[in-house]
Amino acid sequence: MSIWYQLTPADTLFFRGAEPMEAGQLSTNALFPPPVSVIQGALRTAALQQRNISFADYNAGHCPTSLTDVIGKSGEIAPFAVSAVLLKKDGMLYVPCPAHWFTEENGVVGEKILRGHAPASMTVEALGLHSSSGVTLPLVKATDEAKSLAGRWLRLDRLYATEIKTNDLMAASDLYDSEARIGIAIDGKRKVKQGALYSAGHLRLRAGVELVVGTSRDLGLNKTGLLRLGGEQRVCGYTVTPAPDLSTGQASLYLSLAPIELTEDIQPHVFASGKPILIAGWDLHHGFHKASKTWLPAGAVFSKNINNYCLPLPQ
Repeated sequence: MSIWYQLTPADTLFFRGAEPMEAGQLSTNALFPPPVSVIQGALRTAALQQRNISFADYNAGHCPTSLTDVIGKSGEIAPFAVSAVLLKKDGMLYVPCPAHWFTEENGVVGEKILRGHAPASMTVEALGLHSSSGVTLPLVKATDEAKSLAGRWLRLDRLYATEIKTNDLMAASDLYDSEARIGIAIDGKRKVKQGALYSAGHLRLRAGVELVVGTSRDLGLNKTGLLRLGGEQRVCGYTVTPAPDLSTGQASLYLSLAPIELTEDIQPHVFASGKPILIAGWDLHHGFHKASKTWLPAGAVFSKNINNYCLPLPQ
């Protein structure tokens, strides 16, 4: 049974990419919404805390089987999925805009949506089209130049509308702001390094905006509580919320509502996506750096339902 949570950050959120945080250098903003592994980790930690189980015991395998059957063992892949990461503004749900949607470069957003279509085989041969994902590329016909709408947010109830209006779409800046935060570097003994400062990019949701997260199973969490999400263990309040009405069925294209790890199995099915982002992190189980992985932002469009949680798109 799927469970949905509404998250309200107490302050800013901090999600790192794979870029080094060197003294005196600026940190670029990382992937948002964050990789599903970040949210899975926050939910697993909350499940432990609500049962008064220390991470040391969890890491050592001293954890009831009834719990590890639900959240998984330390160091293993979580046995539950994060199916979607949506944004809610003033009670209205927004999904990532499909990456194969475009508008005229000099046109008003909403004036005319250009939806990318797969080219005919004779077009592929005539133009010599090819990419790392094959020859199924989104083609659009524009008067001048087409501008991608990847990175914007669309009202969920307008995803299947024949006409998209200007106020149906939100820019990222309408929903959250980026803030530069200055930090002080510490050494291996957690002492301050003299004169070693760094800047990190934090995200602050605007007033009236919350995160809405879908999971594939009930983890036994309290109906309300606290989560520590992302870098620096930023605090979020959460509450269980009703599941949104999401379409199912067969289609030729599918929309991802959460970031997708780009693997060799996934790559041939990518139809359109924002820029892939390399993500690293720290492995609490092994006490060492995680292997870097490449993620496609939420809103990526695929030629198949690659994880059984993607939304079918209109033809």
